Amino acid sequence: MRRQLREAAAELILTAALLLLVSTVVRWLLAPDSPAVAAVPDPTLRLAGVALAVGAAIALVMSPPARRFTAGHLNPAVTVGLWALREFPGRAVLPFVAAQLTGSALGTGLGRAVWGPMADTAAVAPGEAWSGTAVLVLEAAAMAAMTLLAAYALIAPRLARALPVLMGGSVAAAIVGLGPVTGGSVNPARQFGPALWSGQTAHLAAYVLAPVLGALLAAAAFRIVRARARTHVRPRVRSLGPPHAL
Repeated sequence: MRRQLREAAAELILTAALLLLVSTVVRWLLAPDSPAVAAVPDPTLRLAGVALAVGAAIALVMSPPARRFTAGHLNPAVTVGLWALREFPGRAVLPFVAAQLTGSALGTGLGRAVWGPMADTAAVAPGEAWSGTAVLVLEAAAMAAMTLLAAYALIAPRLARALPVLMGGSVAAAIVGLGPVTGGSVNPARQFGPALWSGQTAHLAAYVLAPVLGALLAAAAFRIVRARARTHVRPRVRSLGPPHAL
């Protein structure tokens, strides 16, 4: 229990740091008054800069040295997904989620204190032609894909070693790919703090629920497929000696 409390505290601190980073890079790469707008007119390139910064931060937090001190979730949907995969204790879910959401609000508040109201641009919103339904579907699908990747890594040691880079890359790809459509949050904590501080709460429920729903659906699908695969594995019989199960 003491270890879980330490890890929950680490989740709060690191999620706050992540949201401070997000507020900073969005402020200086995407805000309308940023010098980057004139220097790099293409918004996709500036969005890619945000994606690289956030993806690198996720990969760093998930690296083996960092994992000695933290679970490295920084995302309530990750916590819930790992619980659904039976890889995370249920009693720690609520403390982790509370820590992540608190860290989100704290980190965004720090960003606003440092950079002023323009830090409010960290809050994402659907593109002009898109609705809250698109947010729900696409954000859930993106989180489902990440959850399946993490789930497979749990049974594939070679993939597990590359998981920090793969997950960081997946987050970066989601930011670039979904940015013009949903804003590319894929993390309830990513949107929670910025939405509260900026007052842009119109689609907050979709941004919070969609990744959790995607993680739960992916975890359920993975467990069903894996259970069926196990039931279809038959013993391999050698020509000499007793049969040996795979």
